[in-house]
Amino acid sequence: MKKVFVILFLLIGLCAQGVVLKGGVHYTVESAREEAFSRVKYKISMDEHKKYLQDPGFSLDKNGKPKIRTFGRDVTFFDSGKYSIAKGKHNYYYNKKNGQLEYFEYVPYRYSFPNYTAKYDISGALVTVIFNVRPHESFVYDSVGKYLGRWVDELFYDDKGIVSGKREK
Repeated sequence: MKKVFVILFLLIGLCAQGVVLKGGVHYTVESAREEAFSRVKYKISMDEHKKYLQDPGFSLDKNGKPKIRTFGRDVTFFDSGKYSIAKGKHNYYYNKKNGQLEYFEYVPYRYSFPNYTAKYDISGALVTVIFNVRPHESFVYDSVGKYLGRWVDELFYDDKGIVSGKREK
């Protein structure tokens, strides 16, 4: 009886083993555009963002050189002379020389992928739409859907595949 039980146990154990399949969705420039623009708003109210028109962590030192507080804030610096600060579902983009707000992004689902990001100017008009495929890979489009390029890790590749921008955490 014990032998039968052991044999049945081994057979059931072997049958219960499975193979884990890994897969994913592959996005093209077109499919990413369709997905990104399916939920975007073209104009939004600026009322809740007026308090961020000047970066509270920006100051000038005694020599007039800009200082940007990074401690306790999620700050990303760009080679274009801008920096961004992440606050909840928003990223605020400031000018590195004067700390003035230039753009802000709405990121409804920051940590689940794929997701989209809508970038607005200080009047609330849509500037760009970004479709985030993975944490470090994104397709970028202008407000009318023209493909501008792609972020891969810290590098931005324009629509011709040439590196045209960098970012640094």
